[in-house]
Amino acid sequence: MTSTRLIMCMFAAMALNACGGKTPQPVATTAPDAATPTTAAPAPAEAASEDGITARAMLEQALAEARNWAPDAELIGVATSLTEGPRHGFWFYDVQSRAKGACTRIRALANGGVSNVGTGDGCMLMKPVSLAFVDSPAAWDAARAAGFNPGDSAQFGLRFQRDEALPQARECWVLWSDLDGDEASGLTRGWCVDPVTGAFVTRLSGKGRIEPLQ
Repeated sequence: MTSTRLIMCMFAAMALNACGGKTPQPVATTAPDAATPTTAAPAPAEAASEDGITARAMLEQALAEARNWAPDAELIGVATSLTEGPRHGFWFYDVQSRAKGACTRIRALANGGVSNVGTGDGCMLMKPVSLAFVDSPAAWDAARAAGFNPGDSAQFGLRFQRDEALPQARECWVLWSDLDGDEASGLTRGWCVDPVTGAFVTRLSGKGRIEPLQ
């Protein structure tokens, strides 16, 4: 794994780390072991394939698990890493509870398993994202049409984003790959796609941050 990819894997976990949580151990993209708790039925057959699931395929199950953790759970981010396309073996859903002042991370697997793999630690509250976001294939297609090159693997992140290339902080589906990293500067220039319309917005500068709750 190149040093650029190490930087990107760290960037993919930024939303959870900003909330005071701990990044979970690397996750297999196949079925979990028998000890892994599951709280939802498998996703509908049409939502999954041998290539994995999309970001929305297990969204309702992930939100149900989040509300088991905290009734006021809000979605603040969606992410996956090292994927070869818009479907993958797992997706992470970062959530927060204003009542608890805490954040945690829900993991959904392509086999239908859903579990809370976060710590539920106290965190800096973030701006929640809309639950009506376009699915990962729409974000993938828009970024690819704008010139995004996934190379060997790509990263996905849905979050409220502030960046020099954006006049105001906004929700973005952010995609990036090894080819978007600049080791000399330490910057990774992702591609922002509007999660409401599915339209490409801008190439990010890499000089930005996730937007906290105001």
